Amino acid sequence: MTGGAGLAATPPVVLRRTVSERRSTSRIVRSGLSVKDWRQRPPTTEGARPAVCPCCGAASRPTGGSVVLHGHGGRERQLRGPDHLGAVPAVSGITIRRYQCQICRCVVVVVPAEVLPRRLYPANAVALALAMFGVLRQAARAIRARISPWRIVGAGATGWATLRRWVRAVRDASLWCCVRSAPPTWPGWKVAERAATTVAAHAPPSDPTPPITSAVFTGAVHAR
Repeated sequence: MTGGAGLAATPPVVLRRTVSERRSTSRIVRSGLSVKDWRQRPPTTEGARPAVCPCCGAASRPTGGSVVLHGHGGRERQLRGPDHLGAVPAVSGITIRRYQCQICRCVVVVVPAEVLPRRLYPANAVALALAMFGVLRQAARAIRARISPWRIVGAGATGWATLRRWVRAVRDASLWCCVRSAPPTWPGWKVAERAATTVAAHAPPSDPTPPITSAVFTGAVHAR
């Protein structure tokens, strides 16, 4: 018997990447255009292209060089809730812009100003719900009727789970950078109140001072 004949074959080494390594890094960029303006005058690929890649900081159009952030097509994005103050809540769609950085391969998604990452409701609908809950102290059922497009509520439903998720996100400071995390001892309505008043402060100044519902709906376009 030769030297290696009796040895079991050594299995090949397979390098497995994690899910996060297999996927391209992606980043959402909120533009300065509101949903209303975006729909009326959809930005071109050039018009929506960010000045720099948010992942690596490279200029998207370096002087004398080729384009770094390449247009990567569009994608339909669902939005829920009222599209203006006082409107009946509905489900609608909007086409958002995608780009890919040729340096770091990051996929950049450019969205209207009110669109929040991983949220189907835009920022102004969320802010309006928080103002109704925290400032006006309205019941969850009334808030749901004004914000949610779904008319049917389960017989055993208590409150509104989506509103509770928003309050938890505000408590963790994961909705807006301008809204600080809340102490764990604060009740939900107080967390919502501070978030709503902070967002309302971003509304353009006007005379007379608008009601809180109007201020949060406008301020959410500018709050980050």
